[in-house]
Amino acid sequence: MSRRKNSQSSKKESRKLNKQTWVVTLFFSIIFFFMIGYYVYFIAFDSQEIASNSYNKRVDEKQETIIRGTIHANSGEELAYTDTNGTTDNLKDDKRCYPYGKTFAHVVGITTHGKSGLEKTCNYDLLSTRDTPLQKIINDFQGTKEKGADVYTTLKVKLQKNCYNALGDHKGAVFAMNPKTGAVLACASRPSYNPETIDSIWKKLTKDSKDSRLVNRGTQGKYTPGSVFKIFTDLEFMKEDSDFKEFKYYCKGYTKVGNAKIHCFDGKAHYNVNLKEAFAYSCNSAFATIGRKLNIRKFRNTCETALFNEDLPIDIEKTQSKFNLDSDSNQWDIASTSIGQGTTTVSPAHMCMVASAIYNNGVLMKPYLVDSVINSYDVIVKTTEPEEYKEIIPEDEAKYLKKEMRSVVKTGTANMMSYSSYKAYGKTGTAELNNKDDINSWFVGFAKKGKKKIAIAVCLEDIKQGSASATAVAKEILDSYFN
Repeated sequence: MSRRKNSQSSKKESRKLNKQTWVVTLFFSIIFFFMIGYYVYFIAFDSQEIASNSYNKRVDEKQETIIRGTIHANSGEELAYTDTNGTTDNLKDDKRCYPYGKTFAHVVGITTHGKSGLEKTCNYDLLSTRDTPLQKIINDFQGTKEKGADVYTTLKVKLQKNCYNALGDHKGAVFAMNPKTGAVLACASRPSYNPETIDSIWKKLTKDSKDSRLVNRGTQGKYTPGSVFKIFTDLEFMKEDSDFKEFKYYCKGYTKVGNAKIHCFDGKAHYNVNLKEAFAYSCNSAFATIGRKLNIRKFRNTCETALFNEDLPIDIEKTQSKFNLDSDSNQWDIASTSIGQGTTTVSPAHMCMVASAIYNNGVLMKPYLVDSVINSYDVIVKTTEPEEYKEIIPEDEAKYLKKEMRSVVKTGTANMMSYSSYKAYGKTGTAELNNKDDINSWFVGFAKKGKKKIAIAVCLEDIKQGSASATAVAKEILDSYFN
């Protein structure tokens, strides 16, 4: 009997021990697989960002032993390269050269005083040799310095020059991309600076709060959108009202919001307009009235689906566009926001992405600046394939927006493009600033001719009313691009 009890007790202890062993094994297995999973995720998604961080000292150390790779434009032109002065003995004496100076300064960036632009985004690749351990030993033995990989971008030199020059002496930006692929074709910002003289002008630039020359206005600009925001008010109205094509409004040049008035441009009355006409003529009265009838919660959701209040999907310094209406907003704030005034802000890059999505019937192709990376042995290390980011506008509404944007060019506020050799679509905007004599002038749209196409956003910042036009700037750029 005693033996039987001892045997049963032994079996119970054995089962208990086996269970504990199984639990411990399972626990450590979960930790192991979690670590493996995180390691794979880190390598795939986070490693280059951390390696490219300007505060990463290990990357800075690599710059002392590796000749930084070259950044090229779409057709091979050198946008940034390292001049070794004919020797590779002391890389500290190397000079980083920027052949196009101010024209590409913001998008290409700098390597000192904290990296920026493509110099920052591509830092990992520009300092990666892809050499085998054996080759590194041979290089050390021969005293040969390794060379980082070269980066080939999607940027077009001629287009970038035209965008930069078309801005003239005005503050502002132009952002352009291929709407079908997502390739960024140009990103010009003014005022600019010469990156080759950055060391001597750095203190002056950091104290320059008026011109903010270090800011890439194309991706980091925070601009009141004016009437280009009517794209989103229009979109939400179409989503909420299935009879939007039957919309009718009588414009007398203004509409009352409480005791205040919202005026159409120059107080001009548009009289009887349908939705397409109100959009083409940029009728403030109609859209302020439409906006006050919208469901604000749904309006906010529509705007956030269209990339407001989130990081833009582009690998370069950028800022979030802000949409601030909520359930506590009053009628004046709602009316003002609906016509692009109030506290709403956008960047040219964001508005160009929206135009690209409309071109693609609502789908945004993921914007990209790097086409390929090629190491010092002429081996292609990586290439970028066009990919869909997501649908940011419903297909049916995007198709109707496209028709409305065509009417803006044919009969509306951008009719200076109506007889161009290319087919243009767009939306203009004039945003009043605190000083009502000063405005932001906007053009957002796309154009095509044969197989060639482009989406573009232009913003002229803080200009005198009637002194310049973003539409004229856009036309100058498009005329050159297609002819």
